[in-house]
Amino acid sequence: MNSLFSQRRQRHFMELLKYWRLVFNDHFVIALFFLFGALAYGYSQWLPQLNSHLWWSRWLLVLWFVLITQVGRLATLIKRPDPVFLLPQVTAIKHYLKQATTYSMILGVLMMLELSAVALPFALTTERLTGIDISLILITALITKVTWLWTARKAISIRWGEQYRRTIAEYWVNPLIVWLFTWLVGPVWGLLVSVVLLGAMIAYYRNVAIDWQLAVRAEQDRMYSIYRFFNLFTDVPSVQGNVKRRKWATGLISLLENGNRPWAYLYAHGFIRNTEVSGLVIRLTIVGMLIAFFIPVNWLNTVVVLLFIYLVATQIMPFYEQYQNNVFTHIYPIAHQAQVKDFQRLLSKVIVLEMLLIVLASVGRDLNWQRLILNLILGLGESYLLIKFYFQSRIKK
Repeated sequence: MNSLFSQRRQRHFMELLKYWRLVFNDHFVIALFFLFGALAYGYSQWLPQLNSHLWWSRWLLVLWFVLITQVGRLATLIKRPDPVFLLPQVTAIKHYLKQATTYSMILGVLMMLELSAVALPFALTTERLTGIDISLILITALITKVTWLWTARKAISIRWGEQYRRTIAEYWVNPLIVWLFTWLVGPVWGLLVSVVLLGAMIAYYRNVAIDWQLAVRAEQDRMYSIYRFFNLFTDVPSVQGNVKRRKWATGLISLLENGNRPWAYLYAHGFIRNTEVSGLVIRLTIVGMLIAFFIPVNWLNTVVVLLFIYLVATQIMPFYEQYQNNVFTHIYPIAHQAQVKDFQRLLSKVIVLEMLLIVLASVGRDLNWQRLILNLILGLGESYLLIKFYFQSRIKK
């Protein structure tokens, strides 16, 4: 079982690395550099404006730490055939699951500590924390994450696995209790409560013999959530879209179609029905609007607006080749230039709509209309360059 888990972990890393190379390409890394740089700069500019002992600061810290406790799930790496081939290995499978739990705890604790460190500057600004308090908070975060993963471990056991609602409640209620004591009473009390909860969980949930069906289902759900993230940037065979009628999209399709042209009809319907492409555009637009709204620095706000316009445009352009492998589209008695123009019309409508929404959000909390006008002028210019020149250069390649 030692070699089995090590082999699976290595294959798992190689599979993730294959997708990481596609996702974190040069364009996306540059975008992340600007995005996190903008967030860090805005965060550092926001902190000096805060006063100590704000009434909402502790509640915000409680919410943040409860949310980050949910990051990092139990990775068992169990496959669908395992209930048949590993069923006789009753004793050995315990050691396998111990390795999987230890591996998950190491990754989960590292992510928990990193995300906790993000909130510490805010906590130091609004609360009077000492070095000992910070150490106690980090230890509490570590213990809370271990308790959460132990809850996930008992959730795939024969005795406790069917109590789904109870498990979900424990995922959220246990961290909520710990962080309420930590931030509303004191870090020492939060640490004591976390230790008591961990001891109670281990003592009460002792019989954790594996339920194979639940374990397989839990691992499939975990991997599916990872594949869905990768599917935002590249095609993942394991992720299949769902087909269903969306009556609300009828008017939107008519707007995008704009005429009785075959390629316009095909691209408009395909863009709305393809949940990977349209969903990605919607998510990027929403994220861009939120970031542009909260960044107060004018030049940085403009850079972020232009960056998100470029990101959305580059994600839509590969959709031009969506139907190239369909033999029936090549027998249309339509010139190739008509296809290019119809896609350009779709591209221009989507980019301009997304640009207007992000530019409108860039007015910010301070209602800076001069910044909005500047972003609008630059956004229109960038949209024109992307549609008329950048798209043409891409299809020529």
